[in-house]
Amino acid sequence: VTSVVVGSYQNICREVHVETLRKLGIPMVRRMSGGGTVYHDLGNVNYTYITQQDGPLDYDRCLKPVIDALNAIGVPARKSRTCDIAIGERKISGSAQRVTGGRVLHHGTLLFQSDLTVLDQITTHHKNDCFRSKGTISAICPVTNIADHLAEPMTLEEFQCRLLNQMAPAGSPHLTLTAEQETEVRRLRDEKYRSWEWTWGKTPAFTYENSGAFAGVPIRVAYSAKRGIVSDAAIDCAALDGQEAARLLNGARLDPEGFAGICRLLAGDRAEELMDWLL
Repeated sequence: VTSVVVGSYQNICREVHVETLRKLGIPMVRRMSGGGTVYHDLGNVNYTYITQQDGPLDYDRCLKPVIDALNAIGVPARKSRTCDIAIGERKISGSAQRVTGGRVLHHGTLLFQSDLTVLDQITTHHKNDCFRSKGTISAICPVTNIADHLAEPMTLEEFQCRLLNQMAPAGSPHLTLTAEQETEVRRLRDEKYRSWEWTWGKTPAFTYENSGAFAGVPIRVAYSAKRGIVSDAAIDCAALDGQEAARLLNGARLDPEGFAGICRLLAGDRAEELMDWLL
């Protein structure tokens, strides 16, 4: 019910605190469109629509019907930056697009009643500048929930229904996925979007370097990764076996569970502490 979704061209490690997500059991998913990282829970509403379009991305055209619908149901929303929607100076929605074959897929979030403390914990305060890459970096923006700005309270279900009624013309057909289509959706989910190759293997090439103290002595950690495979790894620390660390890390997959296993081999009871130095 909770997840973090990164853009197609983003470095997950740069955007979120991976170990916090792993401990909380919050999955990370890479989507097919660009843009920044978003947090999903049951208080967040996601919308998607597909329209005919040729040419470059056009956020103004796609955001206008969403903003108009929000305004019509009493949400004082406005466009902010390139692809965001805000109330005042606080963001309530981010969106992304993918254009292909004369059509555009436009999708976005709407923070209705999300747990913003969790969002803040796993994203905003944990931008990791030790990762250097050309991947897209999310902008840090103050956020708010739509529910806090309504003249009259409504439930999330009421909000979804009223928003849909505003955006879909009267008499529009309502389609439901067939059993065969739902099976295909699950197959795509399992075979592509849950695969290491898609989530971690598509991470833009990067270098990582960090230093400080581990087990009371100095530590320096450095490595590179390309297509999700680690290389040039070095851990310089008197409390650890540097040669064994290089052997285990070089050629390893960029993967939280895999890194956790390596940390247990290298540091035993201090594995979690070492993990904070690797990711």
